[in-house]
Amino acid sequence: MEYLYSFSLSFWLLTGSCVLTYMSVFPYIQNCSDLLQRKYGFDKIKAGYLFGIPYIISAIASPFLGAIIDKFGKRAFLICLSSLMLIFAFGSSMMMPQCHQCYNELYPLVLTGIGYSIYASAIWGSIPYVVKPAAVGTAFGLATSIQNIGLCMAPTIVGFIKDKTKAVDHGYYYMNVFFVAINLVGLVLNLNLYYIDIKYNKG
Repeated sequence: MEYLYSFSLSFWLLTGSCVLTYMSVFPYIQNCSDLLQRKYGFDKIKAGYLFGIPYIISAIASPFLGAIIDKFGKRAFLICLSSLMLIFAFGSSMMMPQCHQCYNELYPLVLTGIGYSIYASAIWGSIPYVVKPAAVGTAFGLATSIQNIGLCMAPTIVGFIKDKTKAVDHGYYYMNVFFVAINLVGLVLNLNLYYIDIKYNKG
């Protein structure tokens, strides 16, 4: 545990970014089936097919993205890019008008899948670069622990927001406001990480 005191600012920025990003991506996907049924009138089966789109994209794209990142680097830049994509995804979901069995939500779902794939491929491979080799296991364990704390909190927060704002877009408008807000905070963390990467590691 003595390694905790030696972890760099970059590690804590990565960990903070990680928890905020996962607090938006997973709850969004978990609520998307219900959103597709309530807002767009799809039945459970069709909604079930559609809400899995981000995971399908991630399953296909992540190995290739990982190989590209290993070859060309630019992890901090890609983490910032993925944050922007997720902000745009949740913002567009927030603004999509309600309609019957139209595919408006397909665009946010695809963007979420791409943004999440880039983020996951870049973030986890970054940790070994910002801690001492002997502390890599501790760093991964701590980052995962903090991430799971956020994932425990997120459903309660999202459920509270939906219950209190159900008169507006079935509660999904302000749910997406929350996702945009925490990703904006995450983007600030990521930009600081990118600045450190450019200053000390030449990007």
